[in-house]
Amino acid sequence: MTDDVKKCIDLRIDYLHQYFTIPQNIEPEINCFIKNMADLGEQCTDAAEFEQRFSAEGLSNQFNAILPKCTPRPVRMTKEDRKHSREVAKEMLRENRGEIIRDVIKDTADYARLEAESEFYARNRERMIENGTFDDYTRSVNAADAAGRLFRFLGGKFRKK
Repeated sequence: MTDDVKKCIDLRIDYLHQYFTIPQNIEPEINCFIKNMADLGEQCTDAAEFEQRFSAEGLSNQFNAILPKCTPRPVRMTKEDRKHSREVAKEMLRENRGEIIRDVIKDTADYARLEAESEFYARNRERMIENGTFDDYTRSVNAADAAGRLFRFLGGKFRKK
C-alpha cells in the first residue's frame, strides 16, 4: 500500500475515533469497514484511484451509514476554527441575502395575519357573548359537526368495496 493511500485510510479512521464515540454493538461493522478499506487500499496504486474506487464500490455509502450510528463527541474549537466558522457564516449570509429577506418578510406577514385573525375571532366571540348569541352559535356548530361525522360514517358503511 502506498503512503498516500494509507493517509486516506488513516484520515477516515482518525476522523471516526476523534469525533465520535463508537458504541460496542457497531464495532464489528466498523472493523469490517476498516478491513474492506485496507483491502481496497492494497489494490490501488495511488490516492486518486483509491478515492474513485472508494466511492464507486460503495464504501463511501457504508462510511456515511456508520456515522449516524455513532455518538458525536463535543470538540473544542480553536480560535482559527471559530474565525473560519464566522467567515463561512458571513459568506452564506451574503450569498443568500435575498432569500433570507424574503423569508423574514413572509414570516412577518404570516405572523401579522394570524394575529389579526386571532383578534378578529376574539372580538367576534366577545360580541356574540354580549348579544347572547354565542350559546346558540356553539350549539348549531356542534350539531353541524355531529351531522357531518354521521354522514361520513354512513357514507363509509354504504360505499362500494
